[in-house]
Amino acid sequence: RTVMKRRRNSGALGTEKDKEATEKVENEEVQRAGRSITDLPGNIVINILIKLSIKRIVICRCVCKSWCNLISSPKFAKLHFERAPMWPLLRTNDPKRVSRTLYLVEPEDDCDFDFGYCMCDPGDFDSDSHVHMKLDTKFKLPLRDSEMVLSNEYDDSVMWRNTKHGAKKKRFVSLKPKDHKFGIVNSCNGFLCLCEPSQKNPVVVCNPVTGEYIKLPEASKVENSKALIVSGLGFSPKTNQYKVIRIFDQWSYDPAAGNKWFAAEIHTLGTGSWKSIGSAPESPFCLKFPTYLNGALHWFCAYLEVIIAFDIEKEQFQSIPSPAHQRCCSKLDNISMGVLRGCLSICDASCYDPIDIWVMKNYGVQESWTKEFSIDTSTADRWPYGLYQPIEYFNNGALLMFHSINCLIYYGPTKFGFKYLKIRGVQYLSKKKIRGVQSKFEVIAYIPSFISLKDSLIGDNGEWLNVKSRCAKLNLREESQGLFLVEENRDLASADSNSSSYDSEEWENH
Repeated sequence: RTVMKRRRNSGALGTEKDKEATEKVENEEVQRAGRSITDLPGNIVINILIKLSIKRIVICRCVCKSWCNLISSPKFAKLHFERAPMWPLLRTNDPKRVSRTLYLVEPEDDCDFDFGYCMCDPGDFDSDSHVHMKLDTKFKLPLRDSEMVLSNEYDDSVMWRNTKHGAKKKRFVSLKPKDHKFGIVNSCNGFLCLCEPSQKNPVVVCNPVTGEYIKLPEASKVENSKALIVSGLGFSPKTNQYKVIRIFDQWSYDPAAGNKWFAAEIHTLGTGSWKSIGSAPESPFCLKFPTYLNGALHWFCAYLEVIIAFDIEKEQFQSIPSPAHQRCCSKLDNISMGVLRGCLSICDASCYDPIDIWVMKNYGVQESWTKEFSIDTSTADRWPYGLYQPIEYFNNGALLMFHSINCLIYYGPTKFGFKYLKIRGVQYLSKKKIRGVQSKFEVIAYIPSFISLKDSLIGDNGEWLNVKSRCAKLNLREESQGLFLVEENRDLASADSNSSSYDSEEWENH
């Protein structure tokens, strides 16, 4: 027994020596090859990562634990958001689809990106089209009734689809859009405010990049079940608070003063209730394009041609003058509002020729409105008639816009002129691959953010969840297999504008 024990100890000692020798050789090889990129100081790694696209940053988060912690840190989120550009965020707007998938139109990691040069493999489309970009940066919105979906995961709504070579079966869910689809109200610092689709009542705030979302507390009921609600998400930089306001089409009456007004309420994220803030100056039917900028929410009031602003910190309404100019016609349907280069902007296509884009260089000062673009639509480019929403004003002087006929328009006045970019899909129907599928889309101007929604709450009230852990593995039957941005013949613009059935009312509310 003593001999056997000594032999075992000798074997164990040999194993330890072999392990030490192996580690020594590996360390020498690492020293010869140079240090790993994961050994770089944190500040250098941050400076590298914040220049990457969202898709690549998410991939880098899986490299190692230290990088995951770095990308998840408030410092990285703040630095990234400060330099992040604004890009279109797309979602299918088909009434027959639940549409929880969001597609971010972001380029590769190139600071000098230009839509005029961006090309990829056009194999999936006909020879008359040029594929500009595959939209593979995707996020998911929460479902309205995720608890019901999870509890009925194996009922008749869940179906199975064979994957390639018949190796596995892929589970997907068939849902009714009216029961599960959220509407998108607006964006603020990378967060989205979501509403239920009938009355537009705000019910959820989420960060699609991180997957975090919070359900808002139940607000006071509106007496009229058909009343319209206008809402918006804003942020107060001084108090570091996010607030959701809702204005509903219900008259409140003060018997003493004899005044009537539209009711308004506000909720601070992290608190457990809504509070009344008295009156709103205009009816929800008049307020379009909720836009956050400079600590305030803004709506364009079409019939008054004025901008209604709500100060998030002071919780007060005020009016901001629109550009002082003489309009050639009285049609106000084709006027939109947004943000360009950090300034409030208005795009006026009401007269069609020209299309004027105004920018307020000095916030709140009417005289600072500057006509940044005046686009002549009588040229051979054949600009489509309708509603335009500017998304991004590039450093090269070009402009990216979304048009209500369901396309992006790239306007480079000095180089490329007019580019008509349609959104095309690839779907699988009855085991057949259908290429170039057209669909309706809604678009919002969006700055992606890694800011934690959980860290932005005031207090512990509210139900904080993550979409990645709830219904994330379930595949909706209606979800598209892929989207592409495709340049098409300019003559199609005129044809599409005449046959379009795009719901402009839906678009104006975000």
